[in-house]
Parts: sequence; C-alpha cells; structure tokens
Amino acid sequence: MCGIHASISVDGYQHPSYDLEDLLRKRGPDHTGKCQLRADDSEASLYLSFTSTVLALRGGHVAPQPFTDPRTGSVLCWNGEIWKIGKDAVSSGNDGEILFKALVHAASIDTVEPPLGVLKVLSSISGPFAFVFLDKVHGRFFFGRDRLGRRSLLYNATSNSIEFASTSDPSNGNWKEVEADAIYMISYNTETTLVSGHTASGYLSSPFSTNRYPWNNGSNDSVGVLNILVE
Repeated sequence: MCGIHASISVDGYQHPSYDLEDLLRKRGPDHTGKCQLRADDSEASLYLSFTSTVLALRGGHVAPQPFTDPRTGSVLCWNGEIWKIGKDAVSSGNDGEILFKALVHAASIDTVEPPLGVLKVLSSISGPFAFVFLDKVHGRFFFGRDRLGRRSLLYNATSNSIEFASTSDPSNGNWKEVEADAIYMISYNTETTLVSGHTASGYLSSPFSTNRYPWNNGSNDSVGVLNILVE
C-alpha cells in the first residue's frame, strides 16, 4: 500500500499537513518523494504539488515516486496492484513504472477531447488502484479509483484549490471520497479553468472545471469495461 497527496492551487504550493504526511508515511514507509511545478493558463498561475510514499512489494528495488518524466514534465502518483494491462500480464518489474510509461506514451499521441489514449490505458487495468496523473503536455490532471473502489482516494476543495490524498487529516479540511464510478479530469489549458462551484455530474464539487468519464458495462463508450471479470 502506498500514499498519495496531490494539489492544485492558485495561491501557491499546497503541501500535506504534518499530521497528514505522517499518516501517508505509515502507508508507505520505504520512500517519500515530492515534486512541484507551476503552470500558467489564460486566467491564472496554477501551482501543482505531488507527494508519494511507497511500500515496496514488487520488483527488485524500491521505485521512487512520484514518477516523473523529464521530457514531458508529466507526473504519476500511484497506489495499486496491476495484474494485467490489457492482455499483457504484469509479472515482473514495478507495475507503477510500467503504467507510467504507458500513460506518457498515450498522452503523447492524444490530441483530441476526450483523451482516448489515456482513458484506454486506464480502462485496461486489471487490479485495484487509486491514482493521480498529470499530462503536462496537454494541461490535463486525471484522478480516480478502480470501479470497485478497492483503494482509497479523497479530496478536499476550497474556493481556490483542490487536494487529493489516500487518507485524510480530519482536523484540516472537509474531506470527501472520490466516487469509484468514473475517471475524472481537470483541464487547465482552457479559458474555463476556474469555474467556482463547478460540479462533475453531482459528485465532485471543485473550483476547477472537471470532466467525468464513467465506467460502464458496455463496449461503445470512451472508457470501456474495467474489472467486470477477474481473469
């Protein structure tokens, strides 16, 4: 089990509180990593920060998180276990590293909305997970959980920021659970970045414009089927 914290703010970098970071370290005692970056859109400067704590269970080494790509600036915080990506079993190596490479590649060829490449990769995962993924090239911030909600992810929104974490600090913020019904995406490279009180289909209230891509049992949507059958 690993710990995730990520935030987007217009007021400067927002890091986990001391108590929250302590809880995250207990989830991932083998490594703690941080990164931060700034993004500018047409309306405001946005400050993005990421913290990951790692419990190493797979592979021959501790894979530091957050995963970062120097070429694109993309970032992944991952808490999960991948049995397969599509038809390919993940039986060796670090599953987070494998997923990050697949997401970075998918994002590099995504040029339209919806971001079909990234969504296709995420929908093909067999296994429990929660994540946040920044596609820095297109200014897209993805987050979500598998359709059964087997890994935790919560959010805390204020008028100028939103943060995500694997667990919450009940003394600091009004934390709510991210629904396990969809993959969510915040796009900050548009003129509609700041939309006070925006709601994604009634589930996620955030100061940022949020798109929702639901899981379903059909095969004709942009996300596809996730974990309907455990093979």
